[in-house]
Amino acid sequence: MARAGRKRKDVLRRVGRVDWRAMAEDPSLLTKWSRYRDRISELGGDPHTASQAGKMHYLRQLTALQAEAAERWTKLLGEYDRIILSMSRTPRPAPLERVQPGQGYIPTPEEVERFLARFQPAQDAILKAGQPALAALNRLCRDEASSSVLPEAKRALESLAVHFGLKQA
Repeated sequence: MARAGRKRKDVLRRVGRVDWRAMAEDPSLLTKWSRYRDRISELGGDPHTASQAGKMHYLRQLTALQAEAAERWTKLLGEYDRIILSMSRTPRPAPLERVQPGQGYIPTPEEVERFLARFQPAQDAILKAGQPALAALNRLCRDEASSSVLPEAKRALESLAVHFGLKQA
């Protein structure tokens, strides 16, 4: 006699409680946060909170020093895109559509040299924490990081805070 209903899948069943947060990030949190980020100026919020590092600082996953270091590195990455790559990043579209061709800005060699004199020491300070830490920090500062890269990004932020000479208030 045939069984009524769906057939069971031939997979092992989980026993006990499942920690869904450990398995995947909550997609509704990202949706809610992106709505908040898009309306942050209307709601009277701090514009730095709109970034992923700002959100993590607000949720107490990053310290104030780490959030400040992330903000400074984000500004340096923006200048790097504009001066070195001649590209601009727009904050609104999806992550895959963010990079757009620049407006034809051609920096002078002196400007490039001055920028690299500021950028290279900061990048070297991050590289003391390792190449994966630099990649994790870049993903965090470009709002593309998942929670799995947060420990590496924290290591990079600590070394960057030391480089910038940030002190606990």
